[in-house]
Amino acid sequence: MKKFFIMALATVLALTLFTGCSGIATVENPQVGGGKSYNLVYQCSTGTGGNPYKCAEALSDTIVQTSGGRIQMDCLATDSVVSTADMLDAVGSGALDCIHIAAVNFSDDAVSALSSLPAGMSYQDYMGWYFAGEGQQILDEVMAEIAPNVVAFPCGSLDAEILFCSKTPIENLDDIKGLKIRGVSDWANIETRLGAAVVSMSGNECYEAISRGTIDAFEYSGPATNWAAGFQEVAPCITVPGIHAPCCTYLFIMNKDVWNSLDEQAQNIIKTSSMAMCVQTYINDFYSNALAWKNFEELEAEGKCTISHMSEEDLETIREVSAQYYAEKCESNPIFAKIYNSQLNYLEQTSGWSEAVG
Repeated sequence: MKKFFIMALATVLALTLFTGCSGIATVENPQVGGGKSYNLVYQCSTGTGGNPYKCAEALSDTIVQTSGGRIQMDCLATDSVVSTADMLDAVGSGALDCIHIAAVNFSDDAVSALSSLPAGMSYQDYMGWYFAGEGQQILDEVMAEIAPNVVAFPCGSLDAEILFCSKTPIENLDDIKGLKIRGVSDWANIETRLGAAVVSMSGNECYEAISRGTIDAFEYSGPATNWAAGFQEVAPCITVPGIHAPCCTYLFIMNKDVWNSLDEQAQNIIKTSSMAMCVQTYINDFYSNALAWKNFEELEAEGKCTISHMSEEDLETIREVSAQYYAEKCESNPIFAKIYNSQLNYLEQTSGWSEAVG
């Protein structure tokens, strides 16, 4: 209940911002008088159809409607202009005006914690860190180092993922030893320490790879996206909870020269829309995952699917291995250390009250 109360409060705050800024219209009454018009080239980091694309599209739709049409931007799928791997460079150079992407998609895994971290912060923690703590300041500092010609804001979040999809049940950590498991970024390194034989591949290759036996298991997304991808047809065994991805916060990143060319009202519309999407996209993703989860439960009741839950003992082992990995990474990577230590500080500041209210 606490989580949903906070989300509802955030929704009210976002709507207040929409109606409280002088000259900014609401979505219901998008009549903004006069002003310069802008046509932005906007690409997201995923293909069409899944919830990540829907989140990116919802942001652009909200910006267009709230601006009363002064800002125009269609949500282009990945590879429409450049590949996902090249998106950050493209927005910095001006090949794209703006992008919707998670930091886990950057080539430098030092910054993945800006969006998600295995055994890391929850959705509620990320929102608190970004909007009440020093998260936005850290984001600004990091982007100034890795992509100095951009501005960035958190603009949406997705719910937790499924931990493993596999052909045979994975019930505990012993079961992953020696398995060929698709993994990415920090989680790939942690899985390796846990004994898995990690295979690097794009998420859109997972269906065919597990069908052919190239991999034994993989992580991809939450129940709704996994179900839509048909993974239950080729990997009918699933393992939860998704400790490797408790949530994923997306970033709206714009070329700094383009940003500076916008009038103040247009800038406020983009920033406020981004904040509102942090609430709306999470709620929508959580709900769609809840509905899709019922499909998996029905398959299990029919004997066509196996759902396994990692024990608290195994989850604690994952947390311990992750913490050791992060400590070592901090020693060798100052950018990661800046992000990670800031998040630890936020969690320390809020832990007492979080435990008190349960």
